[in-house]
Amino acid sequence: MVDVVGTHELYAYERMAAVQISSGHLATGDVDLLYDARARLKLLGSDVATVGLAGLLRHVDHSFVTTGAGSFRAVNRDGFMVDLIQPLPPDRMAQAPRSRIGTAPDDLVAVEIQGPAWLVNSPKIETIVIDARGYPLRLVTPDPRAFALHKAWLADRSDRDPLKRRRDFAQARVVAELVATRLPHLRFDDPALGALPKALRARAAELGPAPRGIGSGEEERTPDW
Repeated sequence: MVDVVGTHELYAYERMAAVQISSGHLATGDVDLLYDARARLKLLGSDVATVGLAGLLRHVDHSFVTTGAGSFRAVNRDGFMVDLIQPLPPDRMAQAPRSRIGTAPDDLVAVEIQGPAWLVNSPKIETIVIDARGYPLRLVTPDPRAFALHKAWLADRSDRDPLKRRRDFAQARVVAELVATRLPHLRFDDPALGALPKALRARAAELGPAPRGIGSGEEERTPDW
């Protein structure tokens, strides 16, 4: 299973909450794809098992190239990056999880990083959004509550770029406000979030609603009729 994680999750949450998030929170030059090797991958196309993720990207944009043998990243001619990530296994001595989608020698190899295990084990949402060309696009992402808490955790990491840390916390607050004001049926004390550490879930109280609007500093939009 491959889920969209990171900034692009915000498009799914916009759709869920029927709001428009400030463009400053949405600007990004990359997309992260979270690979769950435990789940069977179901993708359209009989050749996916051969060409893998790199081949699928080139089917959409032929300029995509991997950044090296065994790389987790592909980049197109515009500099847009696609990263394939997966969580660190709980037992480092156990057999390494599958890290490739396809068998092509230049396919992306997922890099293991700390934190995504919470996203892999959190509830998932599926939404239909509209892409830049006006076509419908199916997005599968982690639950917005998991996003907010994970971003708050990233914002506290001393080894993370300070600019990214500020952006992480701003995104965490925006989504926490969406949950509180637009998606009140989603509670941070929900047992469904049991895969997230208790100390992390307790941080929800720190992510109080932003002062105005939906994270944009503007008054909430209303119809003109």
